[in-house]
Amino acid sequence: MISTDPAHSLSKSLCEEVGGTPTRVSPRLWGQEVDAQAEMERHWSGVQRWLGELLIERGVDRISAEELTVPPGMDELFSLLRLQAQHRSGDWEVIVVDCAPTGETLRLLSFPDVARWWIQKVFPLERQILAAARPIAASVLDIPLPGHAVFADIHRLSENMIAMNEILRDHELCTVRLVMNPDKMVIGEAMRTFTYLNLYGYLADAVVVNRVFPAEVGDYFAAWRTLQEEHLE
Repeated sequence: MISTDPAHSLSKSLCEEVGGTPTRVSPRLWGQEVDAQAEMERHWSGVQRWLGELLIERGVDRISAEELTVPPGMDELFSLLRLQAQHRSGDWEVIVVDCAPTGETLRLLSFPDVARWWIQKVFPLERQILAAARPIAASVLDIPLPGHAVFADIHRLSENMIAMNEILRDHELCTVRLVMNPDKMVIGEAMRTFTYLNLYGYLADAVVVNRVFPAEVGDYFAAWRTLQEEHLE
């Protein structure tokens, strides 16, 4: 089981302390809470260094500059790349991924398509862009242009995202299970999520509904149980 949610709860769920590397929980179960910071340093260090220096030169303090060099949602994206590595290793029969809430996860679905655009449109022109822009940037804009290490980071990240996306969209290998409560707003969100998953080519084959009041719940919760039955319908 791999947790990519920045607010990790896998250790509590398994009643076993798991960390950034696979940790044995039982004879046939291992757990891992991906260290997003370590993954970010592995995949984004060149871009982060260039952006940080650029912001500091423009008067942003160092701590704020470091925060601003990581776009929202990137931490979970880097965490998902660990899934690709575990899949490639061939060590596991089944990999279960505990993702962040749907809003965070859905934002990642379009990243591979953006990555394809970069690889097809931008990277073939990298040298021409840098050669043409460097005199303007130096004399007029007074900003340092990204070096080849920055483009290498983005290129490598883009290729990894596309490879990961191909794994997730392979209906023979991967399915998505939606986890929800029988509440009106949550059901609406789950329906939208299901639609997005289908539009992006992911296979959602099950819905798990938690916190359902049983029949013997008693009079105090009877009204809530009636509402839940309507929502479940």
